[in-house]
Amino acid sequence: MPQSPAPRSRPPASRSPRGQSLVGAIVAYVLVGTFIGVLGWKLVETAADTRRLSTFERPDVATAQLPTAATAYRDAQLAELLQRQLPAIGAVGYYVKNLTTGAEAEVNSERVFPAASLYKLPIMVEVIRQVRVRRLSMDQEVVIGREHWVAGSGVLQARVGESLSVRELLRLLIVESDNIAAMTLLDVVGLENVNQTMQGMGLRSTRLMDYRAPGAYSGPGPYTTTPADMGLLFDVVATGKLVDTSGSEEALRLLEKKQANEWLSEGLPWWAKLAHKWGDIPSARHDAGVVFTPRSQYVVVVMTEGLDLQRASDQIRDTSRLAFNYFEGPR
Repeated sequence: MPQSPAPRSRPPASRSPRGQSLVGAIVAYVLVGTFIGVLGWKLVETAADTRRLSTFERPDVATAQLPTAATAYRDAQLAELLQRQLPAIGAVGYYVKNLTTGAEAEVNSERVFPAASLYKLPIMVEVIRQVRVRRLSMDQEVVIGREHWVAGSGVLQARVGESLSVRELLRLLIVESDNIAAMTLLDVVGLENVNQTMQGMGLRSTRLMDYRAPGAYSGPGPYTTTPADMGLLFDVVATGKLVDTSGSEEALRLLEKKQANEWLSEGLPWWAKLAHKWGDIPSARHDAGVVFTPRSQYVVVVMTEGLDLQRASDQIRDTSRLAFNYFEGPR
């Protein structure tokens, strides 16, 4: 009897085009939904972050609860980054300290530089100190004498003989970097008092001389300081130790006002708060200050000598950006 042929094996069933389309559509919907969800979350997070940053205000050291001072330590990685910033020609000194964490780094921070207009910071400190201990009043009127007239920056050159309050002279000293305001206030508080206060604060290399004294302009000039000294001064002010927290707040309110040159701020995002003082003479350009962010506050000082003006400005801006990115992360 003939054998019946063996049944043929059926090929595996393949998915229909319709089934494949359905699976692909489901996967696409899932991917698109996930993307939209992540994008929406990111947008919400970014909007919240933007709102938080746009409403950020520098803490008032006279009323806010100041954090416990962090123990300072040398940050070798940050010091290496600063070292790489050094130019091939000229001299630059850096001092950076995170007051929140204690991280500190410096390069050439003990080098003595001509202070340029940074010499006005010790005068400001002494004026505020004498006001806080009631030896001086902000409302006291002072006559601008011929002996106070000096050339250079400021707005008082044509106002000899006028009477201004200590408060107004202090504002002009910092905001306008007025040289005549500096000489007038220096006469009020006393040159030696300024120097003694600086020594008492630990600013060992900061020294003001009478610019009319013989030999005043030999060497680095009548006003000298170092990046480390300026860093310490801003540390004292920012942590509420300029006599007391009210004295520190008075100084910060002056130093955060708009000034003619703000090289440090060029390296910062729009929402960071800066209190600082710049200085500029033909041979030197400096900027020193303290930066406040929602997460931290840090001191940054850049002093330059022997660089052309644009390179000096670039050094200050780039170091400010470096410090911000190091402490806050690039934005």
